[in-house]
Amino acid sequence: MGTSGDGVITLYQLHWSHYVEKVRWALDYKGVAWSAIDVDPFTKRQMHHLRCKLTLDSGRSLHVVPTIHDVDTDTVVADSSKILEYLERTYPTPALYPTDRGEYEDVQRWMLWLDSTIGLFARRLAYTQIALEHPGILASLFVPHLTGARGSDSLRAKISGMIIGGVLSRRFRFTHNRADGVFEQLERCLLIADARLRSRQYLVGERFTAADLTLAALSRPVLLVPFFRDHPHLGRLWDWLARQLREHHRDLALSYETAIEGIRRRRKWALGSVRWLAANDRTDPGASTEIPRLAAARNDQQSVGRWPIVLGPLWYLRLALTSGMGRTAYP
Repeated sequence: MGTSGDGVITLYQLHWSHYVEKVRWALDYKGVAWSAIDVDPFTKRQMHHLRCKLTLDSGRSLHVVPTIHDVDTDTVVADSSKILEYLERTYPTPALYPTDRGEYEDVQRWMLWLDSTIGLFARRLAYTQIALEHPGILASLFVPHLTGARGSDSLRAKISGMIIGGVLSRRFRFTHNRADGVFEQLERCLLIADARLRSRQYLVGERFTAADLTLAALSRPVLLVPFFRDHPHLGRLWDWLARQLREHHRDLALSYETAIEGIRRRRKWALGSVRWLAANDRTDPGASTEIPRLAAARNDQQSVGRWPIVLGPLWYLRLALTSGMGRTAYP
């Protein structure tokens, strides 16, 4: 397991990121010594010395997490899937990729698709869920030094969280969730994964690969969204995910998961309905297991523009007024 001490590999992380967890999981699976540096989510100042930036869909290039620096080879790699490929080449045992060429290509195809669909949609909707239900949790993740003794329940945390929620809404288009069909797209993707695992233990071949690791790590935030956690056709997928977490000794309860669970139980409600999607209109469980071949992974981050601290509350208010999400009893 990684520690705060010296390691062969330095991981630059936002500790709650599911793309970062994908890399931590791979490092632990391979038994590579590593240490983590927590990055300021706004300035990325801890990474400014690294000559490694990623070009987003918007055309902007910037430092991203996860990024690793392998001290032994003096190699810097950004992007979670590229990092896993590097780890496989440099630390090949135990293997995360099949030796069979066809299966190897299938693993890469699944990873590229998962990175570009479930990973992005899960981030977008999980952040939306937290921002609307209890923005103080965002403050505890992004600016823990401002939350005070009461943590995410303090007034300062809630106000800070609303500003952060507004900025995230701008960066990831939360106010366009309905227009972009994010709930519908994520539902289709999860049903494809569920159908694929209906009669097999792993996505590709007969053993755990980087494709399974990617699905498990990137789908986990979806469980914060009651619409999907309680979906009548996704129970098999969530059972599979729980089994992978147990078998690979991953944390079964993350801090933000515990926090929002406690808040929901105390309030006895969650934002569990999506007003434009009726429960009886959910996609047929007989989903195809075919996925497209993508040329490159997507990254949906948008430019926030100027004055984010000033405009953040307005962006948050717009999200709250237009989300289309309603309360349901909890649990």
